[in-house]
Amino acid sequence: MFTKYLQEAFKVPLVIQLTDDEKCMWKNLTVEESQRLARENAKDIIACGFDVTRTFIFSDFDYVGGAFYKNMVKVGKCVTYNKVVGIFGFTGEDHIGKVSFPPVQAVPSFPSSFPHLFGGQDNLRCLIPCAIDQDPYFRMTRDVAPRIGYQKPALIESSFFPACRYI
Repeated sequence: MFTKYLQEAFKVPLVIQLTDDEKCMWKNLTVEESQRLARENAKDIIACGFDVTRTFIFSDFDYVGGAFYKNMVKVGKCVTYNKVVGIFGFTGEDHIGKVSFPPVQAVPSFPSSFPHLFGGQDNLRCLIPCAIDQDPYFRMTRDVAPRIGYQKPALIESSFFPACRYI
C-alpha cells in the first residue's frame, strides 16, 4: 500500500518486476510452477488498485531481451565473480543460475531497460520500495550504476515482522 501511496502522491510510473526466474532457482520449483506463482502474485498486485495507466508489471521469463538484456550484460561485465560471491555468499555448490541472477534484479533500476515506457529519458532517477532482503542486489546496483552511465537508484526498505512465537 505504501508503493500505491507513492505512485498517487508523485504521479509517477511504476514498474513491477515479477521474479519468476528467481523463484525457480532459489526455491527449486519448476519453471511452470514459478510462472503460475508469478501470475497469482500479479493478481494480488493488481488488486491493490495501482493506476493502470502508469503501471507496468512484467515477468522476467516473458520480458528479458532487447534493451533489458543489453543492460544485464553491462551490469554483468562490471561485477566480478569474487564480488558476487562476497555479496551473496555463493559457494561451489550453487548452480550458475544463482550467480547470473543479480543483473536481472538490477537492471529494472535503469530507465533504458524500458524504452517503450521512458523513450530515451535515460537520466531519470529510480526509487525502489523493497524488503530488506533485497538490499544486497541494490547495493551492487548502486555500485555499478555510475560506471555504466546511470543514476544510482534510491531505496526505501522495509523490515520483516518478527515471528509471533511467544504471543
